[in-house]
Amino acid sequence: MPTSKRAPRKTAKELNANIFAAAIAILNTDGYEQVTFNNVAQRAGTSRAVLYRHWQSVFELLLDAQDYFDDEEIATFDDLDFAGHSLRDNLISSLSHFDGSQPFLRALLIELGQNNPVVHRYFDQLHKQQLYIMERMLSEAQLAGEIKHTVTDNIKLLPFDQMLYQAMVDQQPVTPMFIETMVDTIVLPAIMAQQGE
Repeated sequence: MPTSKRAPRKTAKELNANIFAAAIAILNTDGYEQVTFNNVAQRAGTSRAVLYRHWQSVFELLLDAQDYFDDEEIATFDDLDFAGHSLRDNLISSLSHFDGSQPFLRALLIELGQNNPVVHRYFDQLHKQQLYIMERMLSEAQLAGEIKHTVTDNIKLLPFDQMLYQAMVDQQPVTPMFIETMVDTIVLPAIMAQQGE
């Protein structure tokens, strides 16, 4: 009798990719409440036990899924060349990469309301990345002679906080027009205002 062949076993990397894709797909189509270990496991073709071994909560799973799909975007930020462009142009170009996924931001808001410490750690890491991007832009602006002063961290984080408020609290899209208006009327004036301090 012919024997049936088993499907090749997925590698850990392939399995993680399936799990992350399943979690994000459920989040985007069905909402945060439906992102359960059971639903993710079924969609990814694995068991709940596998998920429980790696994540303490579905929110931590979602954060890892976001990081997995954001890797390419972060690499893009590292490759950005700010030389030869004005501070305004660099701000608009860089801020246009903002990921305003409403389902993910809603999940963040829910967990923030529950004072989940994982959310606070997430924002701490996010702020470090944002400061890194802003410091590169501002250093280039100093070399070009556009600014001659240091800028405080709260001003460096200002554009990101504004976009997060727009997307998370006001639940409005972060459009190119919003970014350009924000840079011209809020961010650049705030940066320049520190010149005389």
